Amino acid sequence: MTRFTFIAGLVLVATLGSTAPRAEEVSSEALVDALNAVFGKNPGRASHPKGLCVEGTFKPAPSASDYSKAAFLANEVPVLARFSIGGGNPKAADNARGTRGLAIRFDPDGKATSDLVTLSVPIFFARTPEQVLGFFAARVPAADGKPDPEKVKAFGEANPDTKRQGAWVAEHPIPASYASTSYWGVHAFSLTNVKGETRVVKWKLVPAGGEVGLSDEEAKAKPADFLFEELQQRFSTHSAAFELQVILGQEGDPQDDPTARWPEEQRKAVSLGTLAFSGVAPAAACDSTTFDPANLADGIEGPKNDKIFAARSGVYAVSYARRQVTGAK
Repeated sequence: MTRFTFIAGLVLVATLGSTAPRAEEVSSEALVDALNAVFGKNPGRASHPKGLCVEGTFKPAPSASDYSKAAFLANEVPVLARFSIGGGNPKAADNARGTRGLAIRFDPDGKATSDLVTLSVPIFFARTPEQVLGFFAARVPAADGKPDPEKVKAFGEANPDTKRQGAWVAEHPIPASYASTSYWGVHAFSLTNVKGETRVVKWKLVPAGGEVGLSDEEAKAKPADFLFEELQQRFSTHSAAFELQVILGQEGDPQDDPTARWPEEQRKAVSLGTLAFSGVAPAAACDSTTFDPANLADGIEGPKNDKIFAARSGVYAVSYARRQVTGAK
């Protein structure tokens, strides 16, 4: 058993016996089944099945420990990460509009691991597990292989907060590279330093080379796997680097609604260090574990009343368990 498999097993045990807030109204199995009903079952992950495992290092900024006592903010540590395409289609085209993901494990070989799960949009597509079920139920393919547009429209009108992520995606260009787009942690987190001082923040990863997008014409001319090909070519000459920031929350900023965007242009952002991804890691290193936003080092806490956050560990554990049964690696 690898260390990563062991960690994932702990996630499953913790999910079943945790005293943390839980989304009891909707089971983890039902959420995974809802995703499969839209995209079909595949031997890999239920969500973000198309991805590339990478490795690198994180170097904290000198002032990082002022914000949190988390071990990885005090010393340089190795990182394991996975870039991915959102949704549940393992053959999704890189040149189509949609979300991209970047999941990171800080200090994967140490005793104080911590996961950061981010998206290329600052908001999630649903506020509650019930909305997740409704969102996917409205998109189950009909006889012609396509969802009923009237069902999709009706659900969106009844649940306007589920339209925010799609609107963001539609208004922003497809990234030219996995390394040229920003990524956000859509949930609010509390950071506590050694003095006991606590701040509520949201995570953001900012590409070192700036954001670079493609026009619709440029995207159409790209091959279906261009993001993965570009990243691997990039590693032959240099790294893919990001600045890890926290956006400092203010009184009144929602901490329980991942569909609500904080107005970061009106919030202070603080750099906590630099991530540098240097090369591709074996796929098994990522596939034998699950990146869980609730796997947090001492000095970082998740939101108390965010129902989506509370549901995620269970969903990932179910997806992980199912792909072990299918033999996916």
